[in-house]
Amino acid sequence: MPQQHPSQGPPSALAYYGVVPALNQSPTATTRFSFRDRALVYAGFTATGVSLALPGALMPWLLAHWSLQDSQAGLLLFLFFIGGTSGALLTRGALRWSVVRGAVCTALGAAWLPFATRHTAYAAILLYGLGLGITMTSISLLQARRFVTDCAAEMTRLNLLWAIGACFGPWLILHDGLLDGAHARYVLLIIALGFALFALLTAAFERDAPTQPPSQSPSASRWRLAAPFPLLLLVFSITGVESSSGGWLATYAQRGGHSLGITIGAPTCFWAGLLVSRLLHSSSRISNAARHFLLTWNIVLMAAALASLIVFHASLVMLTAAFIIGFTAGPMYPLLLALVLKYDTGPAVFVLAGLGSAAIPFLTGTLSTSTNSLRTGLLAPTTAAACMIAAGWWTLRHERE
Repeated sequence: MPQQHPSQGPPSALAYYGVVPALNQSPTATTRFSFRDRALVYAGFTATGVSLALPGALMPWLLAHWSLQDSQAGLLLFLFFIGGTSGALLTRGALRWSVVRGAVCTALGAAWLPFATRHTAYAAILLYGLGLGITMTSISLLQARRFVTDCAAEMTRLNLLWAIGACFGPWLILHDGLLDGAHARYVLLIIALGFALFALLTAAFERDAPTQPPSQSPSASRWRLAAPFPLLLLVFSITGVESSSGGWLATYAQRGGHSLGITIGAPTCFWAGLLVSRLLHSSSRISNAARHFLLTWNIVLMAAALASLIVFHASLVMLTAAFIIGFTAGPMYPLLLALVLKYDTGPAVFVLAGLGSAAIPFLTGTLSTSTNSLRTGLLAPTTAAACMIAAGWWTLRHERE
């Protein structure tokens, strides 16, 4: 099987949700779509970036509103990302209606969260993540089937739009204060209204994409993992480092007594780092020298940035480390995806990525509660990054053989 170009992998959010829309597309002619034809889809996908960044930005408010322990907050993040992974796997049928179903679920979850109790919040955030997973996967597959001959460029556009949206997510929640419950409720209700409107407009105006031949659908025999264990460990860990960083940075800054600007700035810098790195690495094929750096010193830099969050307390260190974590993590998943796809073409690797994105934030919260220190909790993603160093060097050596 030919190696997948990294830029043809899923947009950044799909690192958690497990879809490769560029794979196995039917070689039909690409339908021409103007920007006006794509505006609705682009707006919806940008909104998914905003929405996926919200749980991390909301975490200080959620912890105070429901008097949650960090382990319970970690469970919220776990269910959110498990919902997203499940949503990706549940994408079925006509993609236009799949987008509608996902948007409706997202709207219902966002509308439920402001009024949920500490017990029903788990179901609400699971529904919210499920809707986002279905929506993001369906839009990516829809656009990949529409732009068969220009799929890589279209996936790059979606990737960048998603990251731009994610950069705005923390600011939307936090700019009026950390614990402003009324503002948080208004933002969630606006998100719900926006996705409900998006569902209506999609149902009314969007066209279905060409149908994928049945022979290209995943079979049960493809639910296997033949890639080497260190490579699979890299996939599991990188999505977990991303989701844990995005999910806990705002709370960590707030717990450290930093100003509102730093509390907003830390997760924003993280998402900005992802945006910049994916922009730099999406324009051309990754060279052997770049691959060597990404699998070695890039991971070392990411682990060092995570460790600096634990060791140092200065605001400048926090903002710099957050940007470096995002910047170093950004190109890793598309690269790892390309390497794994030489061994596995089925969906199992994307389930593994989704489990990583759910498990490491949960471990962060659990460790924080057991030690009464979120700083100690950050040892979970830091340890994952340290394991990635050894796995990265092994993978690079194995690829040379």
